[in-house]
Amino acid sequence: MVDYTVFFGLIILCLVVFVLYLRKPNPEPFIADPERIKCESPIEFRLYDALKIRGEYIRTQVPSGRFSIDIALPAYHIAIECDGKDNHSTPKQKAHDRRKDQYLRKNGWKVLRFSGSRIYRDMKAIIARIEKEKKG
Repeated sequence: MVDYTVFFGLIILCLVVFVLYLRKPNPEPFIADPERIKCESPIEFRLYDALKIRGEYIRTQVPSGRFSIDIALPAYHIAIECDGKDNHSTPKQKAHDRRKDQYLRKNGWKVLRFSGSRIYRDMKAIIARIEKEKKG
């Protein structure tokens, strides 16, 4: 009789532990996205996340000659540049951006530039513009 009591007691104990384990909140494991990690600014993170949610295949900081593309959609050959006010407002920086755009277009990229304020203010329009560029 003692054997049965011990046996069923262990079975009940295992079931209780199992039920408690299932009830424990199970946070999603952190999966490092190597492309997201390469984003260099908050506006790049924001646009990257918006595109990733839509299921886009995205590359970041893609080398092209002596330049680097902030966010690229390689399947559509679209280069997206995220222009923060601090890094793209002086005449020298604007001239650099024009040279970069010219180089990228010459090498087959469709170049889209979005300001940081626009990325924060109007993501819906930015996504629509990217979709339009993808289609033609």
